[in-house]
Amino acid sequence: MDTLEAEDIHAIEQLLRSHESVKDAAVLSVQKYGENMLVGFVTLHDQALENQIRTLGQSGDEFEAEQVQLWESVFDRRVYATIDDEARRETVGRDFTGWISAYDGSLLDKTDMNEWLDDTIDMMVTHGIRDGPVSIVELGTGSGMILFSLARHLHSYHGIEPSRRAVDFVSATAQSIPELADKVHVYEGTATDFHLLGSPSPDLVVINSVAQYFPSQAYLLEVVEGILKFGSVQTVVFGDIRSFALQKEFLVTKALHATGGKASKGALREKISELEQAEIEFMIDPAFFTSLPDRFPGIVEHVCIVPKKMKATNELSCYRYAAVLYIASKNQQNGEKQQQHLVNNIREVADDEWIDFVAHRLDRATLSHRLTTKSPDIMAVSNIPYSKTAFERHCLDALVDGKGQEENADDDSAWLASVRQSSQESPSLSALDLANIAQEADYQVETSWARQFSQRGGFDAIFYREQQTSDTVAGSGRRGGKALWRFPTDHSDREPSAFSNQPLQQQARQTIQRQLFETLEDQLPMESVPEDIVILSALPSTEDGKVDRQALSEKTN
Repeated sequence: MDTLEAEDIHAIEQLLRSHESVKDAAVLSVQKYGENMLVGFVTLHDQALENQIRTLGQSGDEFEAEQVQLWESVFDRRVYATIDDEARRETVGRDFTGWISAYDGSLLDKTDMNEWLDDTIDMMVTHGIRDGPVSIVELGTGSGMILFSLARHLHSYHGIEPSRRAVDFVSATAQSIPELADKVHVYEGTATDFHLLGSPSPDLVVINSVAQYFPSQAYLLEVVEGILKFGSVQTVVFGDIRSFALQKEFLVTKALHATGGKASKGALREKISELEQAEIEFMIDPAFFTSLPDRFPGIVEHVCIVPKKMKATNELSCYRYAAVLYIASKNQQNGEKQQQHLVNNIREVADDEWIDFVAHRLDRATLSHRLTTKSPDIMAVSNIPYSKTAFERHCLDALVDGKGQEENADDDSAWLASVRQSSQESPSLSALDLANIAQEADYQVETSWARQFSQRGGFDAIFYREQQTSDTVAGSGRRGGKALWRFPTDHSDREPSAFSNQPLQQQARQTIQRQLFETLEDQLPMESVPEDIVILSALPSTEDGKVDRQALSEKTN
């Protein structure tokens, strides 16, 4: 393409600005692949994406349907395309095909995945399995990982799965196992297709590693409402939830993978912004779940936000959690006696009894020392920094501290070494560390990850001596008379819209890009239509307030 004159560039920019969603625009002619090509950059008005969603789908319903269908197609054609292979049949219940790193697309380590699954099943048994067999409904059966891992606990199992291939595989496999043949029923459908299940009476409902494919918070709430219509449900487990509260930390990890672990502050900020705009999966702040007792009073009685207890450090242990809902069952066999028993046995710690880990300058040694020397019946510790995300948290602090400085030199990555050292010198613990500390001191411990937003990924933990049955949820169907504690939360005084990201906005962004291309193609010769149109949060500017075209040019590399 021949280089365009300045007035031609200006005309293209004016056309881009004429779109109702566009706030500002800039067009560059850049050298790429040995040729001159045009690239357009636009910023959007504040409500442009929300308006686009409303325009294209009534309350976003059409976009939601498209999003659900997209994930159905991905799983049927890719993840489960080879589900009938003999090799995969030999790993039933431990089939990790399709589990790839969100950092770089590589396969997740099988040893790490087995540890993850062991912890997941242990959590479900601890919170949701009674002493006898249970009836389970699972939304998102997949290859049967949860089903076959909980087989010995089953009275009945009803599952919904959008992939036809997966449905056929799980059904056939269950039929081949005599103990499961009459217990397992799997249907093709989505998470809101409750009508397909008939009339099951589940004790436990499981949604594990599925919610990230939901299109919106409204859809998630619809799923919750559908579950609560089962009168028999005692426990709901949302497992493997991607944390929206820790999205920035996750993006630091992903950006550093993309840049080879070396980047200037300016380059890392830009990469984080780019990755954030490209995110299409649904992420949820624990605040959504801890707010449910307020949304459904007398029905959702208690919520536990559970971190992963894993040695492995990966995206599953760093940025995912489980939300366990304890439901006031309407089952006539248990009636109000059970409901009242659960309410009375949720224990609490007074606000002034909490010890702030950071403010009291605690570390592993001093925490253990307090338990072993003072030997309190109960010790509640708040704001415990998470060791597996400490480096990322310190990185974000450094990026904020350095904002506005010239830090874009290609070799300016020495700051990362300083940040890493600082993070290693700051006391922090993992959920597994807390469990080990408790065991060594002959305590029980309950760990909550509910305040990820306000404590920047920090834990709250309650260490306590083994209690008698009267102080636990005995007789309520909770395995082993598990003690329940009411932990602090941070959902109050926050807008519910802030409890998740909005994957539909990415679809709206793509729609705006398509409309811009159509506008340019209708009014310009093809050689004047940019090869790409990039949506930015802001156009970089020079000291005199003009568009920094050199900075924009670097974004095309």
